[in-house]
Amino acid sequence: MPASPPRRPADACGGTDSRARREDPVTPREHEKPLAVVVFSGGLDSTVLATHYRATHTLLLLSFDYGQRHRGGELRAAREIAAHLGAEHHVIGMRGLGALLTGCSLTDPSHDVPEALNADAVRAITIPNRNALITDAAAGVAMARGAELVALGVHRVPVGDPYPLPDASPRFFAAYRGMIRVAAGEFPVPRVETPFIGMAKKDIVAHGHALSAPLGRSWTCYLDGPAQCGRCFACLTRRRAFADAGVPDPTAYEKESVHDAPHSSPAQL
Repeated sequence: MPASPPRRPADACGGTDSRARREDPVTPREHEKPLAVVVFSGGLDSTVLATHYRATHTLLLLSFDYGQRHRGGELRAAREIAAHLGAEHHVIGMRGLGALLTGCSLTDPSHDVPEALNADAVRAITIPNRNALITDAAAGVAMARGAELVALGVHRVPVGDPYPLPDASPRFFAAYRGMIRVAAGEFPVPRVETPFIGMAKKDIVAHGHALSAPLGRSWTCYLDGPAQCGRCFACLTRRRAFADAGVPDPTAYEKESVHDAPHSSPAQL
């Protein structure tokens, strides 16, 4: 007599094993979040950005050391926030390139960091093509790792030209998205997302506060002191953003009173 075929194992209810009945078993990979490569300085905007994506994506945070004078505080904050968020974090070294980017107060020690909010100050902190360079690096990592998207925390300014930096404008990113489709070739093409591009810094503060982002751990200051100075261009924009958002500023500044800091007319920025 031929042998009977083996029976499926019974489950607790007396039927066949539910795993054996399943036609499309769910593998662990189906439960994983897609990967987001976030350009992450450790500053206020990128801290909110990373927190923004944390709920929906696995984070890969990329920081850049291009010889900026504030890299000590900035990169220290980036490492601490990445650990707080439980995110993968890497620092990409670009100091050789940064040394060639003369004429900017952030990379050229012969120029002073501005302590005002006006158009001249914006020019003094502008590094030519910086966002294009770091976006390219992040896109390459995203292609290699099969990431779903690359995210940057660029945003508008509230008065004057809303996008004074050409490579931080909607026009630039629209063109970049077309370029990356050509550059990717057979690699997967990540989306390039700028969710804050229509927002002012005060809106980012409010959004971060709602997300319980670790705003107090972020580093905005363009100087590399033991504490954020409270008077440079970056600190002034940070302080104004918290004030305009109506959110308590958790930052301990060297210069505490915002009214003591040089403050230009809004029409100048």
